[in-house]
Amino acid sequence: MKSSEIRLVLVAAVVFIIVLGLVLEIADAAYNPESKLRRTRTKTTSTPRTITTTSSSSTTTSTTSTSTGYSDTFPAVNPAILGTCPSEVHDRYYVIGPDGRKYRTWHPVTVPIDPANPSRGTCTFAHEHGDNPRQGSFNDLPAFGYAAKVAGMVEEIAAHAGFKVFYKPRTGDGLGNNAEWRIVVHQGTAGARRLVQTFHSIQIDIVDAAGRRTKVNLMAPTGDLNPKCGPRVGDRIIPDEECVLRGLYYEVWYFSVRVGSGNIHGARFFAAPGIAVYNPMTYMKVGDLTQVYPICGVVEGLPFGDRRSFFLGNLRAVEHPDFGWGNPGPSTFWTDAYGNERTSGCDATTCIRQTVPAGYYAWFDDDSTFDWPWIDLPVGAPGGN
Repeated sequence: MKSSEIRLVLVAAVVFIIVLGLVLEIADAAYNPESKLRRTRTKTTSTPRTITTTSSSSTTTSTTSTSTGYSDTFPAVNPAILGTCPSEVHDRYYVIGPDGRKYRTWHPVTVPIDPANPSRGTCTFAHEHGDNPRQGSFNDLPAFGYAAKVAGMVEEIAAHAGFKVFYKPRTGDGLGNNAEWRIVVHQGTAGARRLVQTFHSIQIDIVDAAGRRTKVNLMAPTGDLNPKCGPRVGDRIIPDEECVLRGLYYEVWYFSVRVGSGNIHGARFFAAPGIAVYNPMTYMKVGDLTQVYPICGVVEGLPFGDRRSFFLGNLRAVEHPDFGWGNPGPSTFWTDAYGNERTSGCDATTCIRQTVPAGYYAWFDDDSTFDWPWIDLPVGAPGGN
């Protein structure tokens, strides 16, 4: 055989081996798609996490990936609340809490996809957190759910869309109106858990006219559940079926905030704000505390969380923000997650460090209602607002 013929045979053999390898790889991928995935994605290991949302008569289940970067204080969120944003964009918004753990925090509704590359444009989340907490005298971002973690109630942290911020500048003549304050609460109106969960996190920051600073954070009770159309006794009022049929959609939770042992209602700091929502997403049925029902379906004939709906849980106010100070002790002290004073065995993982001006005895009872501007939510929020 001539040398040229030998070379042709060798080339043909090499081509045959390459083609055979490709055929076998394609066949293997078709038979076992995960084999190709293992070869191409080796940076992270993911475990599916199931998040369930209950609406009128069905249960919708969404699945997201929980990477090794997530934790109970920084959990993966329901994809339904991400809107047009990738999860990695939402994950940019976090702070390190007093306990050294990573917590999600406030973010705008519309954000850049890549701040370093404006050409990539913006995306819009399907949830919002109210006022920008960085205003006036406040330049920090709150750690959403820190008190819940100290209390061992991390399920609240997972309900990320429920964290809301209210800010009021220093205006007016009275003690309360002349104080600048910020309130961060957990209050969602999409899920059924609010029917049975009394304690929710609340953080109150105040700078009064004299420049004295108050900073308290705890899990505070919101009282007994009361349908809005029933007896109104200042507890956790949630619209029921009768309310919806009568066009009464108003929802309000009255927080009872007592921090430390002092001279104002037995506390160093006392507050009793009512957090109101004028367009809650769902209503309850008396006698059934296991599920809630979309108001938009009854009133507007729209699907739950539809962006065209009025009922997106984003029109809110703080009613009667009564505050009182009566601190006979030092300005900083430790409490448990519920505001009860602790004198020993505390650190930032087991207790919360509170700040209340020392020797300050004051009270104001503000009977006005602070109405907040409409907080624009451009898209629906089936994950809960």
